[in-house]
Amino acid sequence: MSGPISLEPGGSEEDTLAIRLAGTRPLRRRPRWAVDEATLTVRLPRSGPDERAVSELAAELADRIGPAVHPYEVAALLEAEGLSASVINERYGHPNLFSLASALYERVPRTFPEPAPAADPWRPDTVRCLLRGVLFALPGLAYLLAAPLWDAGGHAGALVVAGVVSWAWGQALGHRAHL
Repeated sequence: MSGPISLEPGGSEEDTLAIRLAGTRPLRRRPRWAVDEATLTVRLPRSGPDERAVSELAAELADRIGPAVHPYEVAALLEAEGLSASVINERYGHPNLFSLASALYERVPRTFPEPAPAADPWRPDTVRCLLRGVLFALPGLAYLLAAPLWDAGGHAGALVVAGVVSWAWGQALGHRAHL
């Protein structure tokens, strides 16, 4: 705290939240309509978790539980699988999601899967290269369409060679820059 606090009785501590001991609450009586002598319900306490069901769940999810590094990851997986607290309590006998996650984490041995091999960046992809070449050759179509409009005279051969060289140069630069 950053300032002096008055600790005298009846001081400023009355204005703040304080811890108070809870008093004993009176027992609630059940309403008469909730008591039925004709119907008797017997609930037997469970002896503990259903080990067989937990083992089946561990075997079913072993490939996804193995790489986990903490039981909370297993709890997130169980939530993603759609297991609610009531289902966990009924099927597996655990009081909550985290106790089941801890049990599964302890049962399944840790696995450390190898990462997928990286793609070779220098492997040529001929289809992509050919498609890129066609894309860079499209301006040549404009030359063919506009050829009747301009008179090249004796320099037509030089113009064709310059166009082919520039297209090849553009393709090579485009391929290198794309990697």
